[in-house]
Amino acid sequence: MKPIVRYALLLSAVVIAGGGVAAAQLDRTPAPVRQYSGNGGSVSHGRSAAKFFRYDINHDGKVTRDELNRSLAQQFAQAAGSAQTIGQAQFVAFRMKDLREHVGQMFRRADWNGDGKLSQEEYMTPERVRFEYADRDGKGVIACGFRNTGFSGQRGKSRGHSGGRGRGGFCNSADLNHDGQVTHAEFDKSVEQEFAAAAKGGSLSVDAYYAIISAHVRDSGTKMFARLDKNHDGKIDRGEFTQSQMRYFVKLDRNNDGVVTRDEFYAARRTASNDRHKPGPG
Repeated sequence: MKPIVRYALLLSAVVIAGGGVAAAQLDRTPAPVRQYSGNGGSVSHGRSAAKFFRYDINHDGKVTRDELNRSLAQQFAQAAGSAQTIGQAQFVAFRMKDLREHVGQMFRRADWNGDGKLSQEEYMTPERVRFEYADRDGKGVIACGFRNTGFSGQRGKSRGHSGGRGRGGFCNSADLNHDGQVTHAEFDKSVEQEFAAAAKGGSLSVDAYYAIISAHVRDSGTKMFARLDKNHDGKIDRGEFTQSQMRYFVKLDRNNDGVVTRDEFYAARRTASNDRHKPGPG
């Protein structure tokens, strides 16, 4: 079986444990496709649902406001310790917790011939898969825009190698001519450049691979911290930490009963997907 086919088949097979900010600590999907969290159609919904429904503490198939509050409070406590706020360095460190272990798993999945290093082809194959996923109309061009942040369902601009790596997520690193879109050729060139900058002797060691991904995680963590720090005081309190996810909960809770069911979740995702694909005016 060709590697690109195997990557596609495994795209939805592996999901890192954890939710909310914790689930976002790996800005690249731990699946064999470094596809950034990613996911097309039902795969996207499935992964996003998996992240959101990790807040389902009693495993009854729905998330209550209380369950979400308790889960987010626990995450904040894990990141802040005994403090009442989280600084940028602390926030980034929290997102990188266990990163090396997860990157090791990703590396082994990408190393199809098992020789302990990644060739350019092994490195680029999952990258091409995620481009093809994002290029949903098959035109070979991805328009810049918004993507999911590490918080399930939230939307915000991001650097190319980060978070859920949606359509807009490619632009900062791969829009080489800065025309607001990324062609397949531009994307391949940007990935080749990234590989060449880190490779030794024509291949990547696991340490070099980790260096690439950890740099992206730090970068996206810094940007996420800035978005969460609403009062710009250089720290995040519990309210700032939880606010965006709570807003998302309210958006999903269409009947305002304090509970989000899977039907409500998928209905909201379908609506958002349809809105994104509506043709523009004129």
